[in-house]
Amino acid sequence: TDEQGNHHIRLEQIFQGVPVWGGEVIAHTKTGAFERVNGRYFPTPQLASLVPALTGADAVTAVKAKIGVEKVKKSWSEKELQLIDGQPFSAQLLIFHLGGATNGERLAYHVVAHPNILSRLVYFVDANSGEILDSYDNTCNFVGHHHDKSSTEVCVPPSEFPVVSAEAPTMIDGKVTVSGQDLFNATQTFTLGGWQAGTKAYLVNANKSMFNLGNSSMPNNPVGAIVTYDGLNGSPEISNFNFVVVQSSNTTFNGTNQKAAISAHLNAGLSFDYYLSKFSRNGIDGTGGNIESFVNITESDGSSMENAFWNGAAMWYGNGGSTFKPLARGLDVGGHEMTHGVVEKTANLVYQGESGALNESFADIFGAMIDSDDWKIGEDVMQAGVNPNNCLRDLSNPHNGVNSNSPWWQP
Repeated sequence: TDEQGNHHIRLEQIFQGVPVWGGEVIAHTKTGAFERVNGRYFPTPQLASLVPALTGADAVTAVKAKIGVEKVKKSWSEKELQLIDGQPFSAQLLIFHLGGATNGERLAYHVVAHPNILSRLVYFVDANSGEILDSYDNTCNFVGHHHDKSSTEVCVPPSEFPVVSAEAPTMIDGKVTVSGQDLFNATQTFTLGGWQAGTKAYLVNANKSMFNLGNSSMPNNPVGAIVTYDGLNGSPEISNFNFVVVQSSNTTFNGTNQKAAISAHLNAGLSFDYYLSKFSRNGIDGTGGNIESFVNITESDGSSMENAFWNGAAMWYGNGGSTFKPLARGLDVGGHEMTHGVVEKTANLVYQGESGALNESFADIFGAMIDSDDWKIGEDVMQAGVNPNNCLRDLSNPHNGVNSNSPWWQP
């Protein structure tokens, strides 16, 4: 129901109990009566049978073979599973129209694959032959398509998520004001925006309206908090990736590599405040789920990552290189990545083709609204002299000061 009291009813196309991928229409009312419908639906499927020859497990096996079994993470801790929204591989039976054609439909499995913590890949596997019909990378990123640098490494079991009680007293003191220098070398103070447990302070902001103390186990497992993690200059694309909640022996965070954490913590809070004040939205999912950020993230080969990502559960920030400064430096970068989460939890635009382009466009627009001092995207994370406009994209000048032969040009 919108601000005018009109209703918008989303309808998913189902054939004999099986969803039709991409079949959705939205019916709209005005003054209580249905006025119009928009969307797309397909002709009644002409399939001989809706009983698949293969199981969902068979489809997952086919996807693992396509990815490369040696690249698939073997074991997961409970916290790592939370970072991929539940399970590494899932398969759902549906009816799939290759390329959106109105005929030639196939019974297929929609497989969502997390070969590691960062990557989220989508495959459509023929439910009778096992043929992979289509696929796309659903790891929403800031710069462009992420290039996998991973090699055929040996997978080792991940270390368990660090338990605070192993290092500090179990007494929980509660909310505390914390501060630290950000990537602009400016001191940021978070009033009651940290959490103290024993002698240590953590970048866990439990001072927002979405925080649910009753369901939380602080500080490692909060509900409704803004949490910032240190990736310890490692890669979530490898099996032994380790991470900790950013912490300090006192309420001042000026440790090595903590500037990126302060910036990410600040930007996540400002992005939450924007969505709450402008749209009364209670976090990314609208229901008060955690907003989690990871800093000091590298490529799988250990080189510096020049990108930022939304993987369906968290924001991830590399520390840049020859093209970018640390990506957590940009408020519009944080707003862009958080908006990918909001889009996923609302319109759920498929990250492919035109809908994927719209997904990116909305992320840029809201990034510019959250960081509203100009219409540029990424101006605070670009290294000097990389391109004429000193930004990744310019919403007021899509050509970005270059011609169509340049990678910085937008149509």
